[in-house]
Amino acid sequence: MHETTIDPTAPPGDTDAPYDVVLIGYGPVGQTLAALLGQAGHRVAVLERWPRLYGRARAGHVDHEIMRIFQSLGVAERVARDMFRATKYEFRNAAGETLLTFDWDAEGISGWPSDYFMYQPSVEDALDAAVRALPNVSVHQGWEATEFTQHGDHVEVIVCESAGSRTGNSLPGARTRTFRGRYLVGVDGANSFVRARLGTARSDVGFRETWFVCDLEPKVPLHLGFDNGQVCDPARPHCLFQLGTRHRRFEFALLPGEDPGRFDDPWAAWELLEPYGITPVRADLVRHAVYTFEAGLAEQWRSGRTLLAGDAAHVMPPFMGQGMCSGIRDAKALAWRLDLVLRGLAADTLLDGYQAERASHVETLIRLSVEAGRVTCTFDPEIVAARDEAFRRGQVPPLPVFPHLHGGFLDTAAEGKAAEVVGRLAPQGRVRSAGRTGRFDDVVGHGWTLLFAPGAACELTAPQVAVLDRIGARMVALGEDPADVDGYYADYFARTGLAAILYRPDFYVFGAAEDAAAAGRAVEALGRALAGTAVVP
Repeated sequence: MHETTIDPTAPPGDTDAPYDVVLIGYGPVGQTLAALLGQAGHRVAVLERWPRLYGRARAGHVDHEIMRIFQSLGVAERVARDMFRATKYEFRNAAGETLLTFDWDAEGISGWPSDYFMYQPSVEDALDAAVRALPNVSVHQGWEATEFTQHGDHVEVIVCESAGSRTGNSLPGARTRTFRGRYLVGVDGANSFVRARLGTARSDVGFRETWFVCDLEPKVPLHLGFDNGQVCDPARPHCLFQLGTRHRRFEFALLPGEDPGRFDDPWAAWELLEPYGITPVRADLVRHAVYTFEAGLAEQWRSGRTLLAGDAAHVMPPFMGQGMCSGIRDAKALAWRLDLVLRGLAADTLLDGYQAERASHVETLIRLSVEAGRVTCTFDPEIVAARDEAFRRGQVPPLPVFPHLHGGFLDTAAEGKAAEVVGRLAPQGRVRSAGRTGRFDDVVGHGWTLLFAPGAACELTAPQVAVLDRIGARMVALGEDPADVDGYYADYFARTGLAAILYRPDFYVFGAAEDAAAAGRAVEALGRALAGTAVVP
């Protein structure tokens, strides 16, 4: 095999110039990964077969963790303006009785409200603006990837012009171009070209339901009495929720044996919406489409210099609202790993743990989503009657516990109180520094962070400081500056019994400590973990 050695210092001016990372796909996950890598200073090429942003909503929910990731990209405040803060999400039966309630009326640990309903095009517009503000990221829309080849130190991708095709597919006789990058990431959706070319199978978790999705832009205020949740009616299970501040969504299950083709007609939507008093006079139908909800995991997320993220790596039914959220978590988890590798601070064996860590987390969410879907997707009246009676008697399954990381790039030697927070999200409260008050990440910064509780001793040895300096980590001692203005951090450290936490750029706690000496040991554990990837001295 012919090997071509690329020059990583060459500027990405033309097609043949080498990039650090080539991304195939420019949905929200690809946009997030492009922005994160570009923000870190890496040269990124994005290849997208559609000539423009998709412009239609698919996902409809984000949580506090995703908002903190958006915050790290400088777009959170913008996207929040068109989001609807969720307070609860209910599962009701045909009679209108509440079976389950998800209480989302809380502040998340990430410094943002627990949950939001959002209109995806608004989020994509904000992410696109963030990407295009980065001079080291180039976006090539209207180019469909048709082949890629892995070499010893790079991946070569061939694309074909598709800008003239309304479907985003390449045209006969279209121009071709070649892109080269040190790594390739497929963020190209559930029908991923990259996954197919790698020959990676996707497991079937055992869920497959077909639903009809209707998105509306109301012309007048809609007072429905029930705005966000599932209607577990065996005659036709369905759900409804707000899509940000200006749109609404209804989803209706197709009945067994029902012809999906009949839902091509917009009047099929109006017929189903009529019981809610929604007519063309009261709302515009901005989208209607039939979707098959599935659940599955790609068996291999990495092959050599090629990786998968988002729907290319996993799909799940929408009943927990965690599909896009999981993809954005992939992007954040992959970005800091690629950053260390590309900067020569770790060997690319660091990437080997990406799938193990993320797949376990995603698999739990898939299972929870499938179980929630089974409460809704039941057509047998006898089964439904038994279910409703069980709920009335208080035989309600416990609400799902959101997963945290149980393994991966963490301080696995942590014990006691420290072990209880390792793998969980780090807190974000408001602080004051140099006359500025705001969320911690905006005032102090984000990335690798060793954070000490107010008043805690924070002495490290020179070798320990060197570990942090090598990866650009910050050490922050809360006190007079930065000051814990609301007592949020004081409460967190008191509840956990800790003196310090060491957290990663994706905000998951790597290690924790009950005193200054233990904080130093957590830093040493980080040094050993990096050394385990053949870190460059």
